[in-house]
Amino acid sequence: MIWLRIFKNNRAGGVVGVIILAVLLFLISFIRPTEPADFEGMPFYNLIFGNIHALPVLNRIIAILVLLIICLMLVRISFRYLLLEHRSYMPGFYFLLFSAILPSSHQVSPALIGSIFYILSFAIVFRVHEKNPGDLTVFNASLVLALGSMFYLKLVWFIPVIWISISTLRPVTFRELVHPLIAFLLLGLLLFGWYWGIQDDADHLFAILRENMALRSAYEPSHFSAFVYYGYFILLVFIASIYMVRRFPTRKTSVQNIFQVMFYIFVAGSLFAVLIARFAPAGLLYIAFPVSFLMADYFHRRKNPWFHELAMWVLVGLAVYVQLMV
Repeated sequence: MIWLRIFKNNRAGGVVGVIILAVLLFLISFIRPTEPADFEGMPFYNLIFGNIHALPVLNRIIAILVLLIICLMLVRISFRYLLLEHRSYMPGFYFLLFSAILPSSHQVSPALIGSIFYILSFAIVFRVHEKNPGDLTVFNASLVLALGSMFYLKLVWFIPVIWISISTLRPVTFRELVHPLIAFLLLGLLLFGWYWGIQDDADHLFAILRENMALRSAYEPSHFSAFVYYGYFILLVFIASIYMVRRFPTRKTSVQNIFQVMFYIFVAGSLFAVLIARFAPAGLLYIAFPVSFLMADYFHRRKNPWFHELAMWVLVGLAVYVQLMV
């Protein structure tokens, strides 16, 4: 049982396996290079990553590094909140296979950079059940999400998910409901003060905001192999969901609440990918976060290891097929 042995533990093999998987997923993009797409991002994104798009190789290397950072964040979250029976790198394995399978996603983008802040924000939100209502945990999480919006403005659409999440984890106060609005207002004032007060160019700011909030179709026709792959992935998610529902009452209350929040994040991420990201490949990042934990939880069960191994081989085989065909 190769895949389970590599990713179902916390040994060095899991780290190496995730790194090799990320490199292999990007291999076709290095062999058959295409010019990375240009993005009109928010000021922080343009400042830090604006010139990366002129360097295709460096662009993809940085994209790999960002994805690996996210994988390590997911592993840390699973260990910190005891979401899995054992600490493993399986969340990173499924995150990569869900979000980085299409070559069009093999590049740095505002959505990719914003996903780091998105995941970190909810990692902070998960702590609220350990804190008093007067603590600034919600404000800190909101501030991280607001900072991420300086790279990817469409993160503002996830403010309601923060409200729903904290009210699921414990009773929420009115001040905590206001904290996300205050965090975004502070950064909004910072932007306005910079463009209007220092550069005397408020019109440019409004143009940037309109551009980054615009809802444009980003659907790209794909080879049928991609539809087969994600169809199979959805089937596995459905099976894992049934297992989760059956096992849910036996979990600790804190873990139950976090997985309930994961369900809300999954619904919000799915709506975001369809209605806001408009089928852009990078929109899969916002679904992959909860999906990676759902899949890892199912494949951590001790029954039917041979079925799990076979299911993982089929998934990897389809991933290779997609890489060869798209």
